[in-house]
Amino acid sequence: MSKHRPSYVIAIALTVFFSLGCWEQVSPEWFAQMKEQPALQAQEGIQPLMPPEGTVPVGGIAPRITGSHPMAAMPMFAPEVKDLANPVAADAASIARGEKMYGIYCELCHADDGMASPDKTPIAGLLAKSGAPPFPLSTTVAYSDGQLYTKIRYGKPLMPGYPQIPSDDRWHIVNYLRTLFKKG
Repeated sequence: MSKHRPSYVIAIALTVFFSLGCWEQVSPEWFAQMKEQPALQAQEGIQPLMPPEGTVPVGGIAPRITGSHPMAAMPMFAPEVKDLANPVAADAASIARGEKMYGIYCELCHADDGMASPDKTPIAGLLAKSGAPPFPLSTTVAYSDGQLYTKIRYGKPLMPGYPQIPSDDRWHIVNYLRTLFKKG
């Protein structure tokens, strides 16, 4: 038993030594405290990430028109809207972008072919049961580009407006709709 006595003494001595006080009372030359060390703060020296595409900026979006606005009832039929020219050329890149944006914002109700088939889109089915079916987009050929743009922006009585879609993307959607349904 005498040969184990030194290990017990050392264990007791270390226990007493480490339990005598808090680490903060030990000399800083021996043990530097973590809270006193230099540290890199969160995001310090790092450029912020760009927001995901299609998100709403911090400053907000253009306000929706209200009931007191002269265009509130049917904005797409306002006289200044009919002659609104599409500033985006209907090239392949624009049509591809329009198809992508259509898939994100419009396809849910109007289906991939624009015909709002209740069997293709569950939302169109629910809207049809409630008495407000989405119209097939084949009627878009009768409207000017400005009217379609305004319809997407402000909506109409049975369709919500989508001011969160950036302006250029609304024009791309108009260009894409022109490829789905041709005049004549």
